[in-house]
Amino acid sequence: MAILIGSARHDENGNLTGGKVGDQKQKIASDGLDHSGEVSVQNFYNHKKGWVILRTKDGNLANALGFCMAVACNNPNIGYDQSNRLGAYKYGVDTKTKTETDCSGLVRACLKQCGHDVANFTTANEASVLVNSGLFEKKTYSKQSDLCNGDILVTKKTPGHTVIVLSGAKARTVKEQNPYAEPTNTLKKGSKGNGVKWLQWELNESGANLTIDGDFGNNTLTAIKAFQSCHFDEKGKRLTVDGVCGSKTRLALKSV
Repeated sequence: MAILIGSARHDENGNLTGGKVGDQKQKIASDGLDHSGEVSVQNFYNHKKGWVILRTKDGNLANALGFCMAVACNNPNIGYDQSNRLGAYKYGVDTKTKTETDCSGLVRACLKQCGHDVANFTTANEASVLVNSGLFEKKTYSKQSDLCNGDILVTKKTPGHTVIVLSGAKARTVKEQNPYAEPTNTLKKGSKGNGVKWLQWELNESGANLTIDGDFGNNTLTAIKAFQSCHFDEKGKRLTVDGVCGSKTRLALKSV
């Protein structure tokens, strides 16, 4: 499977400042990737400036970071603007308020959403701030097999760019056995019962932080869309981001 990354890239005009608030270009392409959005999921690429890996010491935090970035990439309320780079940090990656961010501001917003409000940083000092927080170790990147899910990547030569690895790389945690029986029916918003508990447990193993209550509400809907946006079916095709848990999504959840 391809390695997928998420980041804030540029505004709707391809610029670093200006443009309208919120993501004006978010759409899902035929391959399932939101190539054009101001904040979006992409296939991993080797940046011309090179990458430095910032790896969490806690694998559960790594999963949560990837999940939070996927939520942000699916949120049309978050656009790109360096002049309002702390908007997502202020309102959260699941904000209902239209706002803006830049690449490093969004990484910081993801960290805050995971319960770690580190000092402000840009790509120029991101590596040192995150290492000094005690949460991360700095690793050398030379090839794709060096990457783990949840890694934060920042360019070697700064200022530059920063992204979070969402899926397709090495897992940081060993998955436990789901205590709930896998459902055989399709689950969607409004569904209730132990089948939904199975789904919520699986999503939490992938980095979500859901209350396992058996009630498929808005939080579960946001979580399953985030999962679908950066995972594949058994044929290597991106899952449809529809917020519905059918057989393909169930298989992908079990395979993570």
